[in-house]
Amino acid sequence: MARLRRPGLDRAVAAYSRLGNSGVGWVALGAGLALVRREPRIAAATAVAVWGTLAVNYAVKTRVDRPRPEFDDAPQAIEPPSTSSFPSSHAAMSAAAALALADAAPRAGGALRLAALAMAASRVHLGVHHPSDVVAGYLLGSVTGRISRRLVPALRRVG
Repeated sequence: MARLRRPGLDRAVAAYSRLGNSGVGWVALGAGLALVRREPRIAAATAVAVWGTLAVNYAVKTRVDRPRPEFDDAPQAIEPPSTSSFPSSHAAMSAAAALALADAAPRAGGALRLAALAMAASRVHLGVHHPSDVVAGYLLGSVTGRISRRLVPALRRVG
C-alpha cells in the first residue's frame, strides 16, 4: 500500500477515512436516508448498528492492545489514534453500517459494501492499521451488524 502513496491521493484517502471517525459519516448517511424516506427508524437502526459495533470493538481493543504499525519505509500518512490497532473500528463500523443501510436501501447494497471495503482499505493505506486489523474489524462488524438486525426490529427491511 505504501507504494500507492501520492500526496493528492493521501489527502483524498485521509478525508474519506475521517468520515469514519466514530462512525459519524455512516450515522449521518442513515439520518439523511431517514429524512428522504421519512422513516426515522432508519436513522435509529443505523446508529444502533454503528455505535453498538463501536462499543464491542472497543472492548476487544482494550483486551488485545496491539501497537499500530510503524515502518521506516512507510510512515503513517495521518496522526494515528492512541487506541489499540486491533481490530479496526473503522472497518467494523463500516461493515455494520453497510448491512443496516442495505436493509433500508437494498438496491444500494453493493455500493454500500464497496464503500465499507474502501473505508477499511483506507486505514491500511494511511499506515495506521495492519491488514489483519481491518480484516478482523470487518468480520467483527459483519457479525455485530447481523446481530443488530435480529435484535432491533428497525433494522429489518423498510424499503
